[in-house]
Amino acid sequence: MGATCCKPIRGGAKEKLDENLKNVDMAADLCEKTGFTVAELRTHFNEFMKEYPDGVVNVNQFAQVYVKFFPNAGVNGSKKRAEEVFKQYDQNDDGTIDFREFTIALSKLSQGTIRQKLALAFFLYDENCDGVLTFDEVLGIVEAMYAGDQKMLNGKTSEELPPAQVFAKKLFAELDKNGDGEITEEEFVDVGQKNPTVADLLLANMNEQPKES
Repeated sequence: MGATCCKPIRGGAKEKLDENLKNVDMAADLCEKTGFTVAELRTHFNEFMKEYPDGVVNVNQFAQVYVKFFPNAGVNGSKKRAEEVFKQYDQNDDGTIDFREFTIALSKLSQGTIRQKLALAFFLYDENCDGVLTFDEVLGIVEAMYAGDQKMLNGKTSEELPPAQVFAKKLFAELDKNGDGEITEEEFVDVGQKNPTVADLLLANMNEQPKES
């Protein structure tokens, strides 16, 4: 998730989420529901706290994420549907959802078409939420892939691939269709949809197998 740490973390919220995160170690059901490993959940937890320092997400914040998945529905249509989905996870009806509920909701949404999954990936990789990816952000994608145990392009492991910096430069050039030095969401999604190999690389960190769009 892009980091927008614009205010200090309130102690109570941080302590509550720290407790929730510790429970993840024993909560096999959360791993089953989301498809994430415990290590991935820890990473998502840290990103969640950067994005939402209060430790919870309100309906408007959730709608901003939701529209990334279903832009064709229009802003109003996506917002209405987002509110409906939000209510399903706001179990105590207090107008917010916590890390666990938010993660489950996103994992459900990410089980969609390649286009929807690429939109989610772009949102997660756009660390400063400025709507574009820089080379450093693409390098971060590659480094995250190299740090994992999953098989890479053509069945190769990270040890068999070129250095991350070299690989990132090649991937960046592939995604930056107009050569302006930054990657928009449109470019990111378009290239991923047209090139299955690139899509596999971009979605590798999401631990999901994309469905055909």
